[in-house]
Amino acid sequence: MWLEPPAKPPQETEQTLTQLASYYRQLIAYHQQSAALASSKLAQVEALLTTHNSYLSPSWQYPAPLSLQLGNAPELIAELEESVDKSLPEVKLPPKETLTKTLQQLLKRNKGKMLRLDYLSLEVAEKLSIPPYAQPQLKPKLRELLQQGEGFNLWYAVPDSPDCWTLNLADFPDLNPQSVPKKPKKRKKPPTYTKKPYNLSRLPDCPKLDHYGTLTATIRACLKENYPTDMDAHEVMAWMFPQGLEGKDKAKAYQAVSDGLNKGCSRKHWTRVEVGRYVWNKELDYDSN
Repeated sequence: MWLEPPAKPPQETEQTLTQLASYYRQLIAYHQQSAALASSKLAQVEALLTTHNSYLSPSWQYPAPLSLQLGNAPELIAELEESVDKSLPEVKLPPKETLTKTLQQLLKRNKGKMLRLDYLSLEVAEKLSIPPYAQPQLKPKLRELLQQGEGFNLWYAVPDSPDCWTLNLADFPDLNPQSVPKKPKKRKKPPTYTKKPYNLSRLPDCPKLDHYGTLTATIRACLKENYPTDMDAHEVMAWMFPQGLEGKDKAKAYQAVSDGLNKGCSRKHWTRVEVGRYVWNKELDYDSN
């Protein structure tokens, strides 16, 4: 087990010998308790290896001491860890902003990976020069920050994996509920909008209007056919209704054609040469380009 050396002894000359003595007592206690903890963990691993090998090779047995049997080792380790935690001095952790920023950097650097809290805690401690005996303080603090950060979508907890975090669940389609393929919806055909022929509302029956479909297209065809002569609403109406119109039908047709000429001019379908008179313009007619 690798242990980062504890903090350096006080160097200032004004510190008393009593303070130095207290420091070294803590240093000795730290190393003694760390050694005891390492020994107990080593004993646990050896006991696990012994049990594993006994299944593979029944003829070869290496019994573990009674005090370090599998049932007793975890309690012994927990007891030693608790005693170490109580005896070590409390460390002032970096501010919340610094810890959060460091967590985010680690998760971004390991994008596409799942990182356990134990690993994150060790990496944060190394980057911010936090002594290893401060892990019991650091881990709960980082767990709290990770839970808060998830609320702001800075990172995400891995489902069904306690204390496991990742930058984006989208990197793991099998774990991301939102990425589960859904039944494809039937695509609706886009609505088709057909222009209502003018003769169904304001104009009487007109074969040319029926042929071209819209009043604008009919007027364009008239102006184009009579180019370069400019025309007014009466002349266009005469071209559309060669049989002539009378009474209300004539008034309605004139108003519709006059409005159509004016609107078509504003939309650049043809050119107004003077008030009420229009001529086809090839450069403005997009259907001719």
